[in-house]
Amino acid sequence: MNAYIEQMGLIAPELVLTALSLFVLTWDLLKKGRNSDHIGYATLVGLAVTGWLLLQQWGMLGDKGTQTAFGMVTIDRFGTFFKLFTVGSMAVVTLFVMLDKNERKHGIGEYYFLLIGASIGAFFMVSTNNLLLLMLGLELLSLASYSLAGFHKGSKRSAEAALKYIVFGGLSAGVMLYGISLLYGLTGTLDLGLMGHAPEGSGAVSLATQFDASPIPVAIAVVLVLAGFAYKVSVVPFHFWTPDVYEGAPTPVTTFLAVGSKAAGFAALLRFVGALFLTDGVDASIVAYGDRIGFLLAILAAITMTLGNLSALRQGSLKRMLAYSSIAHAGYVLMGAASMTSEGFAAAMFYLAAYYCMNLGAFGFLIYFEGVTGKDDIDSLKGMGWRHPVVAWSMVVFLVALTGLPPTVGFYGKLILFYAAIDAGLAWLVIIAAINSVISLFYYFRVAKSMFLTEPVPQVPMRQHGLAGILCVLAVVTVLAGLGAFKDPLRGWADEGPASLEIYATDAGSR
Repeated sequence: MNAYIEQMGLIAPELVLTALSLFVLTWDLLKKGRNSDHIGYATLVGLAVTGWLLLQQWGMLGDKGTQTAFGMVTIDRFGTFFKLFTVGSMAVVTLFVMLDKNERKHGIGEYYFLLIGASIGAFFMVSTNNLLLLMLGLELLSLASYSLAGFHKGSKRSAEAALKYIVFGGLSAGVMLYGISLLYGLTGTLDLGLMGHAPEGSGAVSLATQFDASPIPVAIAVVLVLAGFAYKVSVVPFHFWTPDVYEGAPTPVTTFLAVGSKAAGFAALLRFVGALFLTDGVDASIVAYGDRIGFLLAILAAITMTLGNLSALRQGSLKRMLAYSSIAHAGYVLMGAASMTSEGFAAAMFYLAAYYCMNLGAFGFLIYFEGVTGKDDIDSLKGMGWRHPVVAWSMVVFLVALTGLPPTVGFYGKLILFYAAIDAGLAWLVIIAAINSVISLFYYFRVAKSMFLTEPVPQVPMRQHGLAGILCVLAVVTVLAGLGAFKDPLRGWADEGPASLEIYATDAGSR
């Protein structure tokens, strides 16, 4: 009984979120009226408690190392990093929902239940080496996301977004599940650690044994699983759902999909690749095959960032532009995974944290001006920089960070990604990424040009002080996190992730 209680304590953050989701759902059913602000505040309190538990867990892991709950949930600093990421993004998205003028007419109580449900799925998805639990977490995250995308029941665009998301998501889940079933059939286990290195008496067959006998089934299984991850994080050629779903979904939902959901997908991808190919004890043939996987990821990264940036150039809608920008940034993060080193993984984690600040801010800006103009096209921003200076200059900071210019955290994030890729022998990919960063400058600063260098359209300024305050805070964090004294703690946290996965390779040659 004591062991059971101890393991329940290891998943206390997940239990708190589960209790919070049931409380929010019940309260929303029992309350009278359409004002859901009190449910939003309850959600924020629950998220604060969850964040506090995660910080306590981070400290505990420093003393005791990686823990396992019920043989399936892996409690390590890699997973805890992304859980904190999810809680932080959820808190900001919750504030966006509460402050978004366009959402108040939709009876938004169910929003919070679905967002919390998606977060629970993300929690289990990022903290397991068991492919079955990973799949269940992915599906919980996806099902909640499908419902959120179609939340505006009277909107054709929202309904279309939900339908496309469900169809493409179901297809990708089927492909990924088939890949997992092949891996299980080949190795006799769903545990990634045992697949890479199966000790005698474990009852599993090492993937290396199967690879030496016949590499084709192993390659098919791995590629199918990677395809499922590629869909989740919008990597080309599995990106086609992203612009339409981002455009049709409610903007706070789009924010969550672009930040929280994407980070969870990358966390699962990094854990899958790291546990299968890069940990100590993995057979040499599998490590060598991992280098081929890294080269495949590098090619996908180059194509993804190029297509995303070139497509964003043509967009008149700010929402669609940010959608294609999200695809491009998936390519940048994929550089870290393609490096197949601990430094590359740490750089990818740092860049995702940087992306959290600047992308949440960019979508918050979109929510603000949708409330002012009722539109999401860039032309509707004409002259708005002088009427809403605090919000407009905050957006300039986010645009600078998304481009990767100093002194923002986006610059430092790209810099360490470039270093990791060069150390891994991917200098050609760094050149492509640098060219793409220059391309992105043109469409990002088209927004700044519209705000500050064009004649304003006749319009009465409508202030939204709550949103303006959040954006100002995010802008300050985006700058400070790129400076030495402030970026070092975040860099230290990111470095802990690969270490907790026991990825110790320091360069491509050491493998």
